[in-house]
Amino acid sequence: MKTLIENFGRFNDHVVEKIVLKNNNNFQISLLSQGAIWNEFSVPVEENKKINLLLNFNSIDSYYSNPFYIGMSIGRTGGRIKAGKLTLNDTTYNLSQNENTNTLHGGETGFHSFIWDYETFQTDDTVSVVFSKRVSPQDDSYPGVLDVEIEYILNNKNEVIINYYGKAVDQDTVFNPTNHAYFNLEQSDNILDHELKINSHQILSMGQEKIPTGLFKETAGTPYDFHKFTFLKNAIEDLQSIPEKGIDDVFYIDQPSDCPIATLKSNRFNHQIDIYSQRNGLVVFTANSFTSDMNLSTGKGHPYQGIALESQTLPDTLNHKNFGNILLKKGQSVTYQTKIAYTHN
Repeated sequence: MKTLIENFGRFNDHVVEKIVLKNNNNFQISLLSQGAIWNEFSVPVEENKKINLLLNFNSIDSYYSNPFYIGMSIGRTGGRIKAGKLTLNDTTYNLSQNENTNTLHGGETGFHSFIWDYETFQTDDTVSVVFSKRVSPQDDSYPGVLDVEIEYILNNKNEVIINYYGKAVDQDTVFNPTNHAYFNLEQSDNILDHELKINSHQILSMGQEKIPTGLFKETAGTPYDFHKFTFLKNAIEDLQSIPEKGIDDVFYIDQPSDCPIATLKSNRFNHQIDIYSQRNGLVVFTANSFTSDMNLSTGKGHPYQGIALESQTLPDTLNHKNFGNILLKKGQSVTYQTKIAYTHN
């Protein structure tokens, strides 16, 4: 196990540090202190060859020159909140509106915008980094002071474990974090030949602004049916008639179990990632609107270059009582976990 700290440039007059974590199997992840960004998940695929399973940039400025939150930590709430209005205890709070009149991924100054404090840790079988910050309403416009920790662990089972810890300090608030990593298991031009399986039989019905209506739609017989392995190119080809021309949807996860909520597989390298979560939602976005002015480390941006698989509680939850609970009462704390397990078949 090994930890390295590298310089990743400056952003908003802050030094950005890259924290590199290596296990005993030549696997490596790296995180950035700015935005608690997941920058790298490098795995050995052939003799003397490693590839990064994540889309990333070589400079910190490039992360913030597009609207796609690549690799960023998301909070206090993932997804969209209608009209940027959050009602708690009969009080309505006006959140930062950063997508038309809606709040997206925590607003303009969400978790992705912060420079985080961090500590690193190491055991015989794990190496980890814990990002921490006390977030106030003055920081992000959400009600109440929130203590946050985001922990990334790499172990010798070749698993990446992300733990999100939140504590409401002085009053009730909300907490529904996620990570916005984009996967490409082949470091190739696109993810069309990847196969995807999701433990889901329903997606959320969405309005024109991608705000949930409160209704669920069955996926059987539609391009959104991933209850068994399906090539992404088949689904995307069948969605060319809709404005998104691909997947940008919230899947309602079947009853939580010990099974993965999603599996993404590459036949080229005969490997896959299994995603585990106890939360009831998975946002899937196939990078339909990536643009050529994005200078990713693998080249110019273009549609279907990667796929985001964001485990979270269903978005806009407080406006839909059957979506789940993201409320944190004063003094209460909660931990959410997402595990990404790599296997070579």
